[in-house]
Amino acid sequence: MTKNNDINTNKHKEESMNIVNVHDPFFLWGLIKHSDQSLIQANETLSDADRSLLYWSCHYYKRSNVCNYLLDNCKLVCTARDAIEKLSNITKAGENKTPDLTEIPVPFILPTSPDFIVKELRDGSFISSKGKPLKFTVINEKGETKTCMYKHGDELLQDALCIAVMKEMNMIFKEENIDAEVVYYEVLPVAKTEGLVEFIDNAHPFLEFTVDDENKNSKSSDKLKKFIEIQPERQKNLFRTFLGFIISGIVLQLADRHGKFYFYHIEKPRTIAFEIFIPHWSLPYA
Repeated sequence: MTKNNDINTNKHKEESMNIVNVHDPFFLWGLIKHSDQSLIQANETLSDADRSLLYWSCHYYKRSNVCNYLLDNCKLVCTARDAIEKLSNITKAGENKTPDLTEIPVPFILPTSPDFIVKELRDGSFISSKGKPLKFTVINEKGETKTCMYKHGDELLQDALCIAVMKEMNMIFKEENIDAEVVYYEVLPVAKTEGLVEFIDNAHPFLEFTVDDENKNSKSSDKLKKFIEIQPERQKNLFRTFLGFIISGIVLQLADRHGKFYFYHIEKPRTIAFEIFIPHWSLPYA
């Protein structure tokens, strides 16, 4: 007869053969299961950035043993937990006045870009849309900035899984020498109906190019043509990213798109699409 502790030992040996790969989004969002013990043991092999990725996945799935261990052993992750909690509370309160971001503790690892250490938050404002999400800018020690939004009311795990598919598709495009790319934003589901979104800067909605074309005799594509023709290579870049967006849209059966949700990137022309059937996800670029 096999003893219980022998079974547990064998199970752990078998499980330990699976790599704790925090760079695999399917692993992060629960499609691969590991015990608390194996995740805690993996901590010694992880950088702070990787610990951040692991922490937020465990936080979402309420793996409290792993979370507590990571919080005790990584100060930047611990501060990030406190910062996100305060951002959540500020957003939930949803006051009309300008939010005070000086109460947010720093420095901390930005959960959506774990190589980015936030030293300052500024330019906080509430967006006048459903749920009144909080938009703000984060700055690192080099003065680099990122624009983020904290929101309540959407199940952002759907976005995270969609973006996981996007990342996988980009790898396939590269391996198969297909000249296409999906440009996506970053998202972190913090709880079932709240989370953090990291925007792609310099993205302009398609409606911005057609806003003056309100009569039936106008050519709605004129502004977009001029935008692309500033540099000829923009057209190719726009097409290859739009192709990536279309293919991924077919795979994921995305729908209900219109000009409000298509964006174009100014500096590096690319097509980008936000809120594609599942709230907020990818952008093609020019």
